[in-house]
Amino acid sequence: MQVHKSLYHQLQNIENHPAVLPQARDHLIALLAEAVEHTQNTTNQSIFAIQEYDTDALVRFLSEKDHKITLQWEEYLSRRKAGKPREMFKNQEHAKWWLRQSAPVKYVDGAWLGHIHKVSTPFALRSITKNMWQILSEELGDGDLVKNHVHIYRKLMAEIGHPLPAADSREFVDDIEMDAPQVWKAAVAQLLISLFPHEFLPEILGFNMHFEMLTWDTMRAITELKELGLNHYYFLLHVSIDNADSGHTAMAMQSVTEYLKHIQATEGSSATQETWRRIQTGYLLSETLPSSPGCVASGTDFAEGISFSKYEADITRIFQAKALVAHRLHCSSKVKIRGRTLVEWLEPSAFESRKRQNEFINALAESKPWIYKGDPDRSRLIKAMAWDGKMFGSFTQLEVEALRRWIESLAVHQPDPKHYWAFTGRTELSSESVFNGQDIRADYPVFPALPKLDLLGPANPTGILDALVFVDGAPRLSRFIGLWFAQSCVLEGLITIPFRTANPTSSAIIRVLRAQYGFAPEGSGVAGMDEIRRIDSVDLHSIGMEVATMTGIAQPKDLHDALQGEESGFAVSMLALSMRPIAHRDALLGMAWAFMRLHEALAASPSPRLLTLKTKSVLRDIAHREASALQVCWDELKSDQVRRACFSNGFDRVRREVEAVFS
Repeated sequence: MQVHKSLYHQLQNIENHPAVLPQARDHLIALLAEAVEHTQNTTNQSIFAIQEYDTDALVRFLSEKDHKITLQWEEYLSRRKAGKPREMFKNQEHAKWWLRQSAPVKYVDGAWLGHIHKVSTPFALRSITKNMWQILSEELGDGDLVKNHVHIYRKLMAEIGHPLPAADSREFVDDIEMDAPQVWKAAVAQLLISLFPHEFLPEILGFNMHFEMLTWDTMRAITELKELGLNHYYFLLHVSIDNADSGHTAMAMQSVTEYLKHIQATEGSSATQETWRRIQTGYLLSETLPSSPGCVASGTDFAEGISFSKYEADITRIFQAKALVAHRLHCSSKVKIRGRTLVEWLEPSAFESRKRQNEFINALAESKPWIYKGDPDRSRLIKAMAWDGKMFGSFTQLEVEALRRWIESLAVHQPDPKHYWAFTGRTELSSESVFNGQDIRADYPVFPALPKLDLLGPANPTGILDALVFVDGAPRLSRFIGLWFAQSCVLEGLITIPFRTANPTSSAIIRVLRAQYGFAPEGSGVAGMDEIRRIDSVDLHSIGMEVATMTGIAQPKDLHDALQGEESGFAVSMLALSMRPIAHRDALLGMAWAFMRLHEALAASPSPRLLTLKTKSVLRDIAHREASALQVCWDELKSDQVRRACFSNGFDRVRREVEAVFS
């Protein structure tokens, strides 16, 4: 669990921990391998039953899964109508415990798509990743804070009396009361799966396809939380928005089928089947990861919402018996386990609490060198109970054997990555080789040395909002094209971590990106499949392609193709800056304001050389939406002199580059 907690923190602060990337990739592959191995060793072959990709077979498979959940739901309702008790929550306190334990995974809601649809996405795939980004946008509220899923869950935690620290803080992962290992593991899986969107796009598609399906726990939680007088809207939202007709489930399957059509058309049948196997592994990763802390089954002994395994129950009884005399047996011990001595942990009145017992077991399990998971002979606690040890005689031989069995049960199964490589048919690539010599124009994520753009120097922000960008004259096309295709990077990194989007400024940034990506203006509801079916969508990318056509230059196939030669230097530097969005947030917002002014200037230009009149009208609308949302960002920072200066410098640096392009 500590490994997952550490990754949880680092992945949400990746710009401060870029060295974790090789470990993150290795861990993702291990999770995928574990999902493959688990399914291969069970009778339920799940999506493996579709050995050769067939669209009709996939539709039937997903429909059957949905039908099965519906039948379970109907059976559940019948049991409840017959007077049977709740099946998830014993009482309100248990429900609150479950909600708090679930917080790590709920606070990253949307993270499995967080890094999708970057400017470095191969251009031929942008229509597919755009549809997936629409799902992310809806998870983040489409730029409306009240609809943001993390925001809704944070409000729920406050309502039940358990407000939590920020999910990207050390305090959050250090909270000892959130101690459900499977929840932390599932949360890290969500943060990992989209972190390498170019390499693992098929796995992301598969993960998304399963994750957006209706779940049994979600449906029961709605009913039982409502019965207990607790707010159930977060869960109700996930049933309505994830529907298989027009919601995220339908959108997820559409993305899979379109992607496989693309692979078939461009790479052939063999590549399509390999890609299908990779989609299957992503699907299985989502399916095999329990994301909730567990429920109370009928007949299970329950206290304070916590249940123990057989081994945990055995050692709990042992230490509970010792608690009454612990102050005499161990008063000289200076050993501390998670900040408390053994005597303090075993204080009799406190140790009567099931909650304290659970905290102690989890703390002890993570307390090297006293416990080495799976290795009792190496564990200092067992050595201390042996002859010549300070605790010899304090525990009977049977009690020591019970402790040994518990330590053995803690052994962590290490999945063999070869299960992933062998099943998918991919050529095995080490993380060392993958991260050696990456190119920020084509790879993601990449953290090169920061460029010297003089963004933090003194600036006079007076009148900055009224400053214009001038585009007189003919542009230097190679320099302009690269800048145009790279421009959205300045905001993309600011919305990759769902928790950081649960505020008005980030909601405004989402609205800017929606305008740039060609999505329809935000309404009171959700667009769902309506957005995917739109045929009149125009985004900055397609406008860039039109510029290439209008000026007679070859359309680039990717960002690397667009950023060639020394004239792309500023755009490449801008990419590097965008990879550290928290450190350079205000400068990046200033850059976005300058690009908005560029859009206004191009839309107002009388010259027909770059854009048609129709496209100018579209670009004018995009700029209007950008200006409205970016004004919110400016209003949030303008009272801080340092932040105003950063914003102003970001604006001025892009303005000078644009005007140099048109000089």
